Amino acid sequence: MIKSKIKKEERQQFYQSKFEYFKKVSGYSAMLIGILEMMYFYSDCQLFGRFAYETIIPRFSIIIPMIVFWTLYPRIKTYVGGVLLYYIMPHAAMWCTIWAIWYLPNRDFAREGFIIMHFAFLAIGLAMPLKYHAIIHAILLFNIIISNTFNHYETFPLMISLALPLYIGVIIMLYIFDTSYADQYLIRQKLVLSSISDELTGTFNRYKIDQLIDKRTEAFVFNQDVVLLMFDIDYFKKVNDTYGHDAGDRILQFVTSEIRSQIYGRDFIIRWGGEEFIVILVDYTIEQAKALAEKLRVDVESSNNGICPVTISIGLCKYTPNENYHDTISKADQALYYAKEHGRNMVVNYHEL
Repeated sequence: MIKSKIKKEERQQFYQSKFEYFKKVSGYSAMLIGILEMMYFYSDCQLFGRFAYETIIPRFSIIIPMIVFWTLYPRIKTYVGGVLLYYIMPHAAMWCTIWAIWYLPNRDFAREGFIIMHFAFLAIGLAMPLKYHAIIHAILLFNIIISNTFNHYETFPLMISLALPLYIGVIIMLYIFDTSYADQYLIRQKLVLSSISDELTGTFNRYKIDQLIDKRTEAFVFNQDVVLLMFDIDYFKKVNDTYGHDAGDRILQFVTSEIRSQIYGRDFIIRWGGEEFIVILVDYTIEQAKALAEKLRVDVESSNNGICPVTISIGLCKYTPNENYHDTISKADQALYYAKEHGRNMVVNYHEL
């Protein structure tokens, strides 16, 4: 179902979104698993009818993986790291329980403990991709089989017959949960896209900038070289006055479509206001950006838009790493202003002024 709802190229983003949303739930559940493991020492005492000194070390040894988990937890930022870390706790609790069972006078209650483990895996699985969970959760069954070779559970066949339906049930529940979350994810993606998109041209609006900068420093977050183009349509008011606003809208759509078709998926075109647009080119040298800008200018001028001939003026500026993005936009705007003051239908590099 996930394959039919989430495109292949978007699945990593989907799983990352799911992990980020449920990270705290699964993280706190992992720590709770360790706390509950220690609390079972009380039930050991009940089974012995005295202080169960034999199971102190097995039960409380869970503190070691708890410390490891809590130390690494804040550093885990991706679902892949989550898979590697989070499942440590239920598996560690499982083997602490198996260790404690070795000393218990009555091992009949082991099956209840193993049943509870399935719910521990369910809690961790909320944040994880189901394909990984199914494999890691299945290891629990092998833990039971392996530990039976030395613990010799009196109700081993019953343990397995109870564990298999529980395992299947957890997998089905997580499958249903993934499908439900996929619906919410897609709705949220549409809402996010609509909030940063310009309805008329299909480009981004200026709110997109918020996703491309460090909010604290207002510097672009890209690791590659960035060149910023600012352009507008020459004499656009005359187009509106002569042919009407509907024709003006079609001109805007035509120009932005021409430019969008010639930039890469890593680049961004943003409607800055009216007929003014910004293009953020990622991983370009200033020479490459200027060549592209010139090609865009020529293509717009020479293409038939079905209404009237139009041209664009372009100002460009290379972004300086860690610079406030407003400064780069201001420089590109100065270059655009120079182009408009010196005949329009030209490309001006701020660094050549």
